[in-house]
Amino acid sequence: MNGSYKMLCVAIVALFVAWPLVGCKRTQAKEEPAPKEAPPDVRVNLSAHGLPKDFFRADADTKCAGQIIGYRFVVWLSDEDVAVGFNTSPNCRRKPDEKVDGLARILVFDVLGALKASRDLTYLADGNGEIVADGEGKAGPGGTLLFRIESVNLDAEGKHESKSGLVLLDANLKDVARLDRFLEQTTFVNHALVFQEGYTLSGPRTYSIVDGVPPHEMDRWQQDWPVGTMDRKFGDHGLAYMLCQQELRPNQYSSSNVIYSGVKRRCTVNAASKDGVTWNASLNDGDTAAIVGLLADGSVVGKLNAKVNEAERLVIWRKDQPAETLPWIPAHYEGSIESATADMSRYATFATDIRCEERGTHCDTDGHWMAFDRRSRAPIASRVFPNNGRAALSPDGMHYASFESGELRIYSIP
Repeated sequence: MNGSYKMLCVAIVALFVAWPLVGCKRTQAKEEPAPKEAPPDVRVNLSAHGLPKDFFRADADTKCAGQIIGYRFVVWLSDEDVAVGFNTSPNCRRKPDEKVDGLARILVFDVLGALKASRDLTYLADGNGEIVADGEGKAGPGGTLLFRIESVNLDAEGKHESKSGLVLLDANLKDVARLDRFLEQTTFVNHALVFQEGYTLSGPRTYSIVDGVPPHEMDRWQQDWPVGTMDRKFGDHGLAYMLCQQELRPNQYSSSNVIYSGVKRRCTVNAASKDGVTWNASLNDGDTAAIVGLLADGSVVGKLNAKVNEAERLVIWRKDQPAETLPWIPAHYEGSIESATADMSRYATFATDIRCEERGTHCDTDGHWMAFDRRSRAPIASRVFPNNGRAALSPDGMHYASFESGELRIYSIP
């Protein structure tokens, strides 16, 4: 995709950003006791595998953020295999005129910590003065690893042009596919790839859903989003979006793609399947939601920001049924779903304590990693976790892996 990376980012944010969930105060809910932290079953020292010694320095991933692309991720490829990725190239320019050439190392271990595969990938790391996003590694379709590439290059005329694409790798880190297309999102269950065909600011848009190994187009959507659409997610066989009206005049609600601060809102969560079945769930006046994804049965998972008690809840909406409230983080935390099982029976989040600004402690360095089971009100795993670390729940929910303090750690969950 050509054009300035800045312009691309602005367009993406303007059109696809979820409804803001900031600036809210929350009522203090009674907290359930957290389980006692258990030691990891497996610890792998990654310095022996090329991890730079200063990789987890406090400012290593923030000092030159937006200038140089770096990678740090941990991703489960199956219940038995986990991949960890990091850049061995510098996070900053050593000299102002010395361009950084990117090199990422990916390692795959089994659940016992034995190394199964290793590979280095080169990439364009230096933003050439343009804003760049962090590198991304995540679960892809069919148990693949999705290595996302977003960078800025100079064309033959010396002008900046953005490069966006992805590489899908199998468990042996062999190429499954390379796609030079801008990835909109992945689906919640199968991690299918969603691409928009072409680019338009208004009118119908065409989306391609790519799944399988090797990847192929399994579905195609043409969607004209209604005015007032704020958040949207594709599923493997459907889509969901939040539609809102705003009270711009007393007792008069109207639709607009512009978000106005301080006005009353009336929103609905809408779902549609490929066979034409549609349904919606109305939110209470003032409530907004951020859609997490669609499950296999077409139900919609989302974070509900309720206006009445000023608390955030994790819910599942189903056709013609009341919303189901799931166990979620305490009222004084903020977080998003980081990883989950396909049926949402277990899920995990990295959460930050909104009281830390009041205390002035660990605000910049630590958060909290929590895992939940829908059958238990209390977290099944909960511990202080560094902001520059990464963690992920296994597909079966029986383990989680963390990439922190120079190590890959694997934990069992009861």
